[in-house]
Amino acid sequence: MLNVQEMNPADLNLWEENPRINDHAVDAVAKSIEQFGFNVPILCDQNHMIIAGHTRWKAAQQLGLRTVPVIQLEMTETQRKAFAVADNKTAEIADWNLPDLEKILSQLVAEELDLVTLGFSEAEIEGILGPEHEIDWSRFEDGDYKKSDNRFVFLKFKIPMTLEKKLKEMMIEYAKEKGLSGENDAEIYGSVMINIFGLNSG
Repeated sequence: MLNVQEMNPADLNLWEENPRINDHAVDAVAKSIEQFGFNVPILCDQNHMIIAGHTRWKAAQQLGLRTVPVIQLEMTETQRKAFAVADNKTAEIADWNLPDLEKILSQLVAEELDLVTLGFSEAEIEGILGPEHEIDWSRFEDGDYKKSDNRFVFLKFKIPMTLEKKLKEMMIEYAKEKGLSGENDAEIYGSVMINIFGLNSG
């Protein structure tokens, strides 16, 4: 049985080589902790090095918490690093069932719960619960793209600024997995879109 103990966050060591970029998530996690409490313990090894829970640790520091729940595990350095990466990677695998998610979020809104405390941005909430908008495809005309030469055009579309880096990273990773290439980033991104939609670029 795992033993949960209360520890001062200052007594835990942050893994400085952690490849997971999490600073942008700290505010959301802090709001969640304020709303629901610190219900998911931080995992650390026998040397108090954090294995899983770096974002929760940063949120605790931000909130000025004097103690946090911690589970201490005996692990080698290799095991600690491998588990830390696996813990973050496996969390990315699952997807949302959007109709079910919309139903649950609607119920929570009816109960006057602030959905921001769940980690969703205002833009995401609007996208899930906001009214459907009729798309005016007539705007997708000559004025919405420009030709780069006789073979390519640059299409314009908008994404939330907060997703720019993540989208680029995902497209580059997809291109690597599928062996897609191009003379520049724009061609690579275009190849990714063509491949995703099953189009023939010939």
